[in-house]
This record gives sequence, structure tokens and C-alpha cells, in this order.
Amino acid sequence: MRALFILLAVGLSACSTLDLRPAAPAPAGLTPDAAGLQPAGTDLRIDFGRAQEGVIETVSRLLGSDPVDIGTIEECGAGPVTTAYWDVGLMLNFIDGDFDGWALVEPGLTAAGGLEAGTPPPPGVTTTETTLGREFEIDGVWALVEDGGPDMTHVWSGTQCFFR
Repeated sequence: MRALFILLAVGLSACSTLDLRPAAPAPAGLTPDAAGLQPAGTDLRIDFGRAQEGVIETVSRLLGSDPVDIGTIEECGAGPVTTAYWDVGLMLNFIDGDFDGWALVEPGLTAAGGLEAGTPPPPGVTTTETTLGREFEIDGVWALVEDGGPDMTHVWSGTQCFFR
């Protein structure tokens, strides 16, 4: 009887759908900073001035998804700005086909200095009141706290299309 139970258990386990495919790799880390983007685990960088097509392709590969939107803002102080936006809150800005700035507008990625949209500014940081809200800068990375709220709503470096 015991042999029959073992045979039945082994036979039923053979019927299970075991997926032997390797799991999809997790997206690589990416840290926006004052000079552009620093992918995790490498000394290679994606600095300002690089070509739009290569930057979008590389960032898409690192984040594991394509941008959810690419469009152009025609009326910017710096001239027309093309933006690519990913659902992790990352927006990349391009002028004349060159990578010229980035912004974090939703929680998802953390910039150099530990700055992340949707979180409070670091303790002791000095803010300056502007027409946009309270702004501050740490090592070339800027952040904005608007509407009298406690959290950063935008973190950025490089060219932005803010109307002041």
C-alpha cells in the first residue's frame, strides 16, 4: 500500500507545470546626478550631450521598459525640448537631439544625494522661496517643494522647461 501511495505521489508531481525558464532579470539601478545618469555596477555613464536615440535605447534597457510618452514642448525658454517619460517618474530632456537634462517627478528613482520625488527634503537643507515654491540644490541636483507641502515634487539637473 505504501508503494502505491509513493507511486501515486510521484506520478501526480510529474503532472505539475514546472517552468524551467530563467526569471527575467531585474532592471538595473540608475542614479540621476548633476552630469547625467549613472547606471549601477559600471563606471560607464550617460552624460549630458549624448545623442537622444542612444540615450533612450540605453535607459529603456536599464529600466526594463520603453518610455510611456515622448513629446516636444515647443515653447520653452531654451527652445523646443523633446521629453521622454518612463513610468518610474523619470523624464529625460533633449535639445536639438542631445541629452540636456532629467527630472524625477514621481517616486520611483533616487537621485544623487538621496533626493527622491515624493519624499521630504534632507534635514537641515536651506531652501529658497521662488515663484515655483521652495527650491534647494545639493551638488548640482535641484529639488522643489511646492504648494506648501512637506515633500519634494520635482528633482532635476540640466535643462528644464519651467515657467517662472
